[in-house]
Amino acid sequence: MIAGEMTAEGGAVRISCYKMIGTDERRRVDFSRRRLSTLMLAKRFHSDFCLFNKSMFREAGQEDGRGEAWHFNQGSDTGMDGWRLAIFNLTSPRRRRLSVKLIAISFLALACGRTSHEARVDFSGHSLISPVSQENVRAVVPSVVGISAVVDYRLEFFHYEMRNGQFVPEPGSPTGYRLAAGPNAIKTAKKIQKTTGGGLIISQDSRQTLILTCEHVINSPDTVRTFFRNAEGRDTQVLSSRAVKRRETCHVINQINQMEPAEALYVDPRADLGLLLVKTSTNLGAPFPFAVAYQTEVKWGDLAFVFGYPREIKQLSMGLVSPSPYPGTFSMDVVARYGFSGGPVLVVRPSGDLELAGIIRGVPVSKLRYVAPPPELVPGQNLEVEDLKLSMVEEYDLIEYGTVYAVGTEKIGRFLKECQPTLEKKGIYLPSPLLP
Repeated sequence: MIAGEMTAEGGAVRISCYKMIGTDERRRVDFSRRRLSTLMLAKRFHSDFCLFNKSMFREAGQEDGRGEAWHFNQGSDTGMDGWRLAIFNLTSPRRRRLSVKLIAISFLALACGRTSHEARVDFSGHSLISPVSQENVRAVVPSVVGISAVVDYRLEFFHYEMRNGQFVPEPGSPTGYRLAAGPNAIKTAKKIQKTTGGGLIISQDSRQTLILTCEHVINSPDTVRTFFRNAEGRDTQVLSSRAVKRRETCHVINQINQMEPAEALYVDPRADLGLLLVKTSTNLGAPFPFAVAYQTEVKWGDLAFVFGYPREIKQLSMGLVSPSPYPGTFSMDVVARYGFSGGPVLVVRPSGDLELAGIIRGVPVSKLRYVAPPPELVPGQNLEVEDLKLSMVEEYDLIEYGTVYAVGTEKIGRFLKECQPTLEKKGIYLPSPLLP
């Protein structure tokens, strides 16, 4: 029932209701006084729910299921604002007697209860998270930015001469093994690799802004080598391909999803942490308003929020903290995907306050091998015999959803202390709550 109205027609009472039949259809149901044995009006009290519902009435003695109960709120235009109508279609004397008892109970409850203005319950925006934590999370949102890094690689693919199924060593070869004769011995191609992640603004002045993120998001390796594998699946010393980085550019995604150029200022591959420097602008964001969880250890079962930028869109999630098998890190039961690396982890304290507990490092993955055609081929193009010779086996990372790993505060504190001389040369001084 989604609407109702009550009208008086020459001393008779008519209740008109609309009952939902399907997604868009509705059916008008009219009740007159002659068709009703009982019309019960009850003031709303204690909550926004009906005084009696159909299931409660059935427990009180309804057996055959013929009785019907319709519930809706009466509007102000009828002069009965705040009253709730409960219409029972009762046809037998036994049910009429039961209705009298229900009316007596309802008015007794109304007499003993508080008024609707004192006891009305508002369920709008209901959440399991405390209002304090919700407000604190909203305060952090302007401090979270996205990061997009684009790397231009030059690819080289090596093809070798085989003898009795074995590679032939050759000291003068650039790879140490004899290459195949002809122009296809070394094939080259171009590859553009894009990485997306999150970051946290930790320092800002009128000129420049400092952002904490993961090293692997903003600092791709200069050279990536792949080797042929033997029958046991282990790498050999024979180079299969090589990717050489020619150029890398970083951008920060601000609060209105615009790209702003950034510079990788300091990185630590061991801790997988890095700092980006970007020119301060109006829409970039604001510094992180809370402290780092140096004093209170992050433990089993702590509730924490995480931010990320999957597909370059800011996203919030939450989960529980668990230990990690990797030193200096912890894990969480968060369904994360590509784009969460570098995002902050905010632990919720009993007071509802938030503290920076870590930086998301990555997710567990499994490997999928597949045969990749030559990179210069376009989708839909048929493979020729020569293309098959240039095809190679590659690997793809399959995310094992349900777990994320984060760099803990111990590594974060050590990293921020180590980078202070570099920051001071740029005129950047970290606020004391960020240092251990």
